Amino acid sequence: MITGTRVLYPKEVGVWDAEVLQISLYRGMKDNLEIMRECVAACKKAGTGYVIHPVHFSLLEEDTFVDLMEMAELADLALIIHDERMPDGGRLEGPFKRRFGEVLKQLGTATQVSIENAAHTGDAQWFWDSFADSITLDIGHIESFGLNSEHFVESLDNEIIEKIQFVHIHRNNGLHGGITDHWPLTPECRELSALRSLLKKNPDVSVILELNEVEEIGNSLDILRTLAP
Repeated sequence: MITGTRVLYPKEVGVWDAEVLQISLYRGMKDNLEIMRECVAACKKAGTGYVIHPVHFSLLEEDTFVDLMEMAELADLALIIHDERMPDGGRLEGPFKRRFGEVLKQLGTATQVSIENAAHTGDAQWFWDSFADSITLDIGHIESFGLNSEHFVESLDNEIIEKIQFVHIHRNNGLHGGITDHWPLTPECRELSALRSLLKKNPDVSVILELNEVEEIGNSLDILRTLAP
């Protein structure tokens, strides 16, 4: 298991004792691409492996492709993208499914693309079976969707388990900042128990913290390290 955390700004690179960093950038955030480029440069200077994770950048919308392709070209270990749904909320089908698959293939010519459960965790296995060569399992999103993360991990088949390369972890603990997850970890939280179950089956994953409380990242990294063999 490799442990790490997300960063939003280049000044955060090197702040924590992290083995891997996730450069997260949000669509609509001012200067997001330039900040992402600066984060990439900082990671390279520090010699720290990193992934890039665009948020709210849809593969189904033509005006996001150029930006996504730049991210793929700058990515080190992987580009982590979200699963997506039809405009009516259903599974991708027809031209929507073809569009997602075509763009995914193009991004994959530049880097490893890993698909995270975000839009509809209850249907994540179908999405991964349909599109994923690499999976990012977001344990916090399992809980915020209303599922038991321990049971979810235990239910995954071996083919899915073997595809999991990255894990996003954060705790679901009630509303804050408009969401219920992305809280710091505690030693007894169910999300950590789910991660333990996963590590028994696939110990070769990179586990990335995604916390709103930046001041708690160090403590949560220490908790994660208690799981290391």
